[in-house]
Formats: sequence, C-alpha cells, structure tokens
Amino acid sequence: MAQVFRRHGLATSTPQHWPLLSLVIFMVLGGCTSGPEGPADLLFEGDSDIALWDTSGYSDAVNIGVGGAVCQDVLDTIEDSLQTYQPDVVVLVCGENDLWEQGASATFDTFSAVVSRIHESSATVYYLGTKPEPSTTSLHAAYREYDALIRAHATDLAAGGAGSLIMIDVYNGFAAQGNPDSLYQGDGLHLSDEGYALWDAWLATAMAQDSCVLWEDGVCVSAQTP
Repeated sequence: MAQVFRRHGLATSTPQHWPLLSLVIFMVLGGCTSGPEGPADLLFEGDSDIALWDTSGYSDAVNIGVGGAVCQDVLDTIEDSLQTYQPDVVVLVCGENDLWEQGASATFDTFSAVVSRIHESSATVYYLGTKPEPSTTSLHAAYREYDALIRAHATDLAAGGAGSLIMIDVYNGFAAQGNPDSLYQGDGLHLSDEGYALWDAWLATAMAQDSCVLWEDGVCVSAQTP
C-alpha cells in the first residue's frame, strides 16, 4: 500500500494519471478523510501527507488531500476548493512528489501560484515543509533548495504585507529530533503516528501565535515585524 502514493512507484501508469489513480485507491481502501460539504474554517490541502493525516480532531475542518498529488494538481483545483469551503486558513503540503520529475525552481513557481490564489481569497496559508525521509536521500538536496525558496518567499510576503504565508520547517524540525525512523511508516516515506503528533503540536503552536513567519521544532525563528 505504501508505494501507492509514491509517484515513481508504478511503472504501469503515467504521471498525469496519478492523482486520479491515487484518489480511486484511497476511496477503495477507505483512506479518504470525510469532511463537510459546505464552508469550513480550516482546509487541509495537498498530497498523501495531508490525505493520511487524521485531522478529525480539528474544529470545523475539512481534509481534501490526495495521494500522489503534485502542486499543479492543487493549482488546478484550488479555486473550486476555495469557493466550496471558503476557509480562513489553508494548511498546505505539496512539492515532494513534484521533485521526482522537475527542479526546485519550477516546483516553487507552481507553489507560489497556489499561495497567490489562496491569498486572493484572504485566507492564511500554513505550509509544512519537506521531510528528510530515509527512503528519499537522493532528493534531500532538492528538498532543501525548495524549502529555502519558500522560506524566502514567506519572509518577503511578510515584509510587504502581501498575505500571510507561515512556514513550519519540518526538515530541520525532524533533524533537531534526530530524525528517528519512528517518525515514519515502514516505507521510510510516509509519516507514522509519532511523526503526525509532531505536526499536530507544531501546527497548534504556530496557529496560536500569528506574528511568526517561520517555525522550527516548535520555536519561532522569524517573527513578522509590525
């Protein structure tokens, strides 16, 4: 089951078919997280890291994550999602799947377009960054390059008052924890309950203090200037 959500894992399907295929498999296996049909204050959007996250404990929230999704998939659907759910906050995770097929700069361009669309709706974006997964070490340099672009973008947006993008630096946060295998499932790719517990704690801390732009291991490392 773990390989289902790894875009390079099925040689028999083409990349453009992955989002639909992953969604079908999720539905068959009961992996989709149900949510309200109408407006919700909090929208969880993105790839399998979102789809596999048990967000049922969050108040007035909906999870529409899809295994195998890339940032372009999010961009293609974000307008409809924003219109349907009208969230105040969007928790966004995308980019890791993209980096199997393209560079950090191209992936960032799509990511920033997603963020721009969300900001046009006046919602705040919380981005949880890439993970130092044991099974994807060949991509870690690209992960760090991608996160660095997003980190700079979040800082620039805050300085210009052009919308709120808060980054939770997962890569460095996990590294600070020693990046133990226990943070991941057996595939060394997807998060375990222990990994998601950190995400829950870090997101709760970040959402409780809206003056911070960059977070690392539950600590604010860059506050927004008044």
